[in-house]
Amino acid sequence: EIGLQGLCVIPEDIAAMPSRAADVALASALALLWGLRGAAASAAGAAEAAQSFSCRAAPWRAVCSGRGVCNGTSCICEGARLGAFCERPMPSLSNVCEPLPRRTNATGRADDVRPDEIGIVMAIGDSMTAGYNVVNPSGVEFRGWGFSSGVEPTAHTLGTFVQAYSPGLIGGAKGSRRPSQAPGQNATVCPPIDFDICGLNAAVDGARVGWLTEQVGWLSQRLDALAPGKWKDEWKLLTILSGLDDIVFAPPTDVSVVEAQFDAVLESLHARFPKLLVNILALPDRLQPNVTVATAGCRLFKWASESFGIYWTDLGLWHSSILEYNQMLVRLVQRWQAKTCTPGNCTMAVALRLPMLETNIGLSELDTLDCFHPNLRFAEAVAIEIWNEMLEGPPHSAPGLHWQQPARCLQPQHRFTVPDPSLALLESAVLRTEIVV
Repeated sequence: EIGLQGLCVIPEDIAAMPSRAADVALASALALLWGLRGAAASAAGAAEAAQSFSCRAAPWRAVCSGRGVCNGTSCICEGARLGAFCERPMPSLSNVCEPLPRRTNATGRADDVRPDEIGIVMAIGDSMTAGYNVVNPSGVEFRGWGFSSGVEPTAHTLGTFVQAYSPGLIGGAKGSRRPSQAPGQNATVCPPIDFDICGLNAAVDGARVGWLTEQVGWLSQRLDALAPGKWKDEWKLLTILSGLDDIVFAPPTDVSVVEAQFDAVLESLHARFPKLLVNILALPDRLQPNVTVATAGCRLFKWASESFGIYWTDLGLWHSSILEYNQMLVRLVQRWQAKTCTPGNCTMAVALRLPMLETNIGLSELDTLDCFHPNLRFAEAVAIEIWNEMLEGPPHSAPGLHWQQPARCLQPQHRFTVPDPSLALLESAVLRTEIVV
């Protein structure tokens, strides 16, 4: 028997058949579903039915497996997917891109690092950075699939993209774990029992920017354990997504306080970690606040979280607060670019990355349990966009996620990009007249 789900994502035994046999099998399944058993009587007739099949006419909801766009007759898949129905993940970059010989003329400057020279991957932040609910809405941190540092073989993350060119990468997260703290509490970073799962992802559920200094200290201790005596000589990539919890959970944190806290975090990073590349993510300016109460399930989760003492701020204030925080991040990154990367010396490069700007975020991009955390399709698209920005800078086309854009192959001329954040954000129509530089 083949049900609706089996047709939305082609079963592996059919996907593995030769193309004509797969056509026959799929057409036969369609015939059974629609009650047209006579159409399956002839193999030639079944193949012909499959060839004329239109994705727009599919009698199920998840057209293109929910991971692509139907153009009328065929599926245009998102960057992390492939197949006639977008039913399969894209292979690793190591399987689709040409290998590159190692450079022999590296300057040692952070603004001259080619991403295959990164030896360590790290992350700090909140539950989004930890991969909470990213694979399915089960209250689990899927760290191995987290956009910033996961390295599960089936994942499409910043960690797997770097690992494709740096097989000995240290710090990648693997597997999943239950959060070890009560929601919203300032808890200890990943405990020893979960060290192998967390890797060097120090994110904590509910973390505000003021918590990040503790996460930086944890990273320093773990580096001494994972790569004793050599980690200071390796280029390290750190991705930071933080600040949203300071906005959405009560009491909100004033942006001037967050700016001072972020300065302290970067000061600690600069003092502790030589040879460091830092991605700071701008916050999603088109997160639809009302989506958190859009369904009965979402409203139930919100009610339950408040019964545990986690109170949400006024939804009407989210958008203006996010814009204000992003303006602050421009100032912050500009200061630190000038401070740590001068013509004479550059041991730490700081870049503001923009994958979530001008991207409408609604139910299709969020998990169905709390209607707040990114789902897998959104997390994969964010990882692809960060990687592509690292190689080539912000997109010159329309800002926001480019859903059908795959991860680019590393080329000899690519370097870790450090764009001027004010110029990058000025290309955003939403912020063009609102940024204070």
